[in-house]
Amino acid sequence: MKSIRSRLLAWLLSSLLLAGLLASAVTYFQAREDVNGVFDFQLQRIAASMKNHRLPQPVDLRDTGSLDGEGDEEGDWVVQIWRNDGTLMYGSRPDLLLPRYPERGLSTRSWKEKDWRVYATTWRDRTIQVAQPLDVRREMAAAVAFRVLIPVLVLIPLLGVVIRISVGRALRPLDEIGASLETRGAAAMAPLPERDLPGEVIPLVKALNNLLRRLGESMEVQRRFVADAAHELRTPLTAVQLQLQLVERATSAEEREAELVQLERGVQRASHLVRQLLTMARVEPDAVREPPEPVALEETVHAVIAEYAPIAADKNVDLGLARSEPATVAGYPADLRIMLSNLVDNAIRFTPSDGRIDLRLSLRGKDAVLEVEDTGTGIPPEDRDRVFDRFYRRHGGDTRGSGLGLAIVKSIVDRHGGRITLDAGDGGRGLKVTVTLDSIP
Repeated sequence: MKSIRSRLLAWLLSSLLLAGLLASAVTYFQAREDVNGVFDFQLQRIAASMKNHRLPQPVDLRDTGSLDGEGDEEGDWVVQIWRNDGTLMYGSRPDLLLPRYPERGLSTRSWKEKDWRVYATTWRDRTIQVAQPLDVRREMAAAVAFRVLIPVLVLIPLLGVVIRISVGRALRPLDEIGASLETRGAAAMAPLPERDLPGEVIPLVKALNNLLRRLGESMEVQRRFVADAAHELRTPLTAVQLQLQLVERATSAEEREAELVQLERGVQRASHLVRQLLTMARVEPDAVREPPEPVALEETVHAVIAEYAPIAADKNVDLGLARSEPATVAGYPADLRIMLSNLVDNAIRFTPSDGRIDLRLSLRGKDAVLEVEDTGTGIPPEDRDRVFDRFYRRHGGDTRGSGLGLAIVKSIVDRHGGRITLDAGDGGRGLKVTVTLDSIP
């Protein structure tokens, strides 16, 4: 399991070590520049001090016996004085006899696999040459840089403990939030306290509170739905039981046949109610959904008409498509088909024999408009808002319905961001349902 504490500790300590290394590197290069400047100045001062120096007899190079030698005092200055004829008059280190270089001033030379800083100047009949190995300068600069890095290396373990404690204290509100959620019951949707919290934690707590609020609303909707469903199912199931008892008590074949017909109708009503309840649960706003996809409404309209045409014909109702324009919306094909099926089913249910049901699909600007108009009993204006409520049945209306058809339609329309309106049909007769959805190219 990945730990925020471990990640922060690793990042902070790594950053501290990297900062120490960078500081040491910068210090090394800066110290090397400073050391070079100081030692170059010393080279020049030593050369100047040798101008009035009393010199011994010229050095016999054949008697030194150590032209190739490198003594133990590698950090010493090497001072050499030459005559203009090339005779070596003086050498401070007989074991280190550098060649005589013709250039004057400061220069860097490589001799015997070692770099040297050389300063040469001419005075009267002699040439003064002072040299120093660059290793001395590098070692001094490295020592300065290392002294900068040592405190960082020493402090890393101590800072690791301090950082771990600090991170633990900083993350304590998250532990408290987790403990609070862990001890809650499944139905506890009270918001988490937002006071006395770090600024970085407040957005998380607000998001959790919003989630708890939505879950609470969803659970409340589900509780009401289950309570309403239980209440609505009680009546048809009780009716089925009573009709079954009547069938058992029938004394003649004719009476039994009549009661069986009523029993079949009761079973059909109960089955229809159960199907509508399952459909309502499926199209609930909080149901899990895949991303919407382009839906060709014209194909949906033709499919629903083909499905319900036999039912309408059996009732002698003329079901047809009065107008059709290609229209595409972003949505869920199954839900849009359920929506239109419920509208057509209601229209057939409430349209008397020899009636008419017309479907229209058109484009109005950027809107796809779907209309279902029938010549049935219609809905009075005072009931047109309430018919979208679950299990609502108009007083004196058809009691065979479940009261869920238009509620399902409204839920699907809302999910697709559309609008639904109810009006009277042409001539004030029947009902016209208009569904408006946003079309896509």
